Amino acid sequence: MKSSGKRDVASSSKNDAAFDADAILFHLGSTGWFQFRFFICLAYAVLFPTATILVFNFTGATPAHRCFVDGCDDSISPQYLAEWMDPAVIRDLHINAKEWQCEFPKFAILSDCANITTNDVCDGWIFDKSIFSSTIVTDFLLVCNDSWKPTFVSSLTMGGIMVGAFFLGPLPDIIGRRKSVLILSLWVSVFGIGLSFSRNYEEFAVLRFLNGMGCIALMQALAIWGVEAIASNVRVKFIFVIYCFQSLGNLLTGLLAYLVRDWVTLQLYLFIPMTVTVTYFFVLPESTRWLTVKKRYAEAKKIYERAALLNKSEIPPHLLLIPVGDPPECLSVGASSPSCNSPEDASPWISIWHIFKTTCLLRRLLILFCTWASAMLSYYGLSYSASNLSNDVHLNFVLIILVEIPAYVIGMFAVDLLGRRAVITITFMLGGTFCLLAGIVPHDHYELIVGFSLVGKFFISMQLVTVNVITAELFPTASRGLTIGLCSTMGKMGGIFAPIMSAMGAADRSLPYVIFGGINLTVGMLSLMLPETKDLPIPATIQDAKDLELKTLDSFGCFRKRQRQSTIALNTSTNSI
Repeated sequence: MKSSGKRDVASSSKNDAAFDADAILFHLGSTGWFQFRFFICLAYAVLFPTATILVFNFTGATPAHRCFVDGCDDSISPQYLAEWMDPAVIRDLHINAKEWQCEFPKFAILSDCANITTNDVCDGWIFDKSIFSSTIVTDFLLVCNDSWKPTFVSSLTMGGIMVGAFFLGPLPDIIGRRKSVLILSLWVSVFGIGLSFSRNYEEFAVLRFLNGMGCIALMQALAIWGVEAIASNVRVKFIFVIYCFQSLGNLLTGLLAYLVRDWVTLQLYLFIPMTVTVTYFFVLPESTRWLTVKKRYAEAKKIYERAALLNKSEIPPHLLLIPVGDPPECLSVGASSPSCNSPEDASPWISIWHIFKTTCLLRRLLILFCTWASAMLSYYGLSYSASNLSNDVHLNFVLIILVEIPAYVIGMFAVDLLGRRAVITITFMLGGTFCLLAGIVPHDHYELIVGFSLVGKFFISMQLVTVNVITAELFPTASRGLTIGLCSTMGKMGGIFAPIMSAMGAADRSLPYVIFGGINLTVGMLSLMLPETKDLPIPATIQDAKDLELKTLDSFGCFRKRQRQSTIALNTSTNSI
């Protein structure tokens, strides 16, 4: 593959600093066995995290149901459309389904077999099993006064994801990428399998919250681990391809749900294969970028040497020279060599503190908070709202997920052709526009509503991955996991409202789409203030991240401040001479 970008040109220079990851990866090559091993492992692992969230479209679905009619219905094997129902009863059930769900209909419509005298509020239910043989709604009787509970557990899951992003998201920066994936894989697998053995709604809700805590934290750890092992010229393509596998996992979940209509079995079929990711601790090496930041050069050197053997390539010896003390390049003003990190560039907590203290980095972080929240609200909102498109919940789910794969493929080339910032802005604007159109089209134009919502999901899917890409490219190595975790936390605040939007859509189909559209259009304007990171190396230090202000539409703040500092330093040096 042809390499591109300033980093690639510089990487062949003898002036590259020791343990400069981009320079070393340039010499290792872009597509060797070292990278292929990461790709295969991560492609399998990312099939599961999002699927474990969206599977609730099926495990938490509410099938058609009606009151159990004592005296008429068989107490052992009752049928939704029973033999005792005459055509008038069946017609009334279809027309006035809600009247049959919590209270008995007018007694005149019931058959003479009904043993109903004084109480017209039903306390037993019969569920239609033509679509689902069982869900948590049928097993835990979450209807009528408890009908709010499935929506609540969806929001609770997103709340767990938000809490997990905040508390578990920093794990890759603190203990390393490798150990984090081991811990989070165990976390998600254990609580996911435990869901199948829930004895009541309360147990299910708690386990779903705990399971959600690990899902996206695991996805983040996997993405960071993979990105840091990939050369800069193929890094973005790697991210988009990995997200294609995430969508493939969602599609497989939809197919599995079509074949397996029992929620307990479906959960087990989804979570048991996920336990394979636990073995990655023994298969993949630690991130060399993280080891370098932690000054564990000997370990990083061994990994690079093994990678060179796998890829049948050579790394210039000066790039693997373990620093002793402060190298000469560290004494220069503004030095940002990987081997001469200041405290804020080695500690994730000090690094994130400096981000909050620096005006341009804080502004950048706040804008990303908005983009993540909007992207997550729209992505999960449209995914959960799939059931509102038509009566075929499986087809709806497949359609709403299927549009993601072409979105990722096109986005993979668009971000290199147009740049990250342009793609984010365009997808926010177009995604918002098509969501608005889906909301304002009259309800009897079913084909247009489906078409506009699918096109809106197409742009929002592209937007979500691009936001992930640019977030990883805007902050230094030491706090990359923390900043992604914070952004993901804010994103999940938007995700918490996604199931609520879906529930509102059951009553008013237009409302969620109008909300998604308005938010996307607003955030799309804010995204213009982000720096462009196309063809630039990932920042290793706080200063590297600040220097990206050169790539904003209106460069101010950090870069101008650094210019002044550089001028003062130069004048001081001149005066001392």
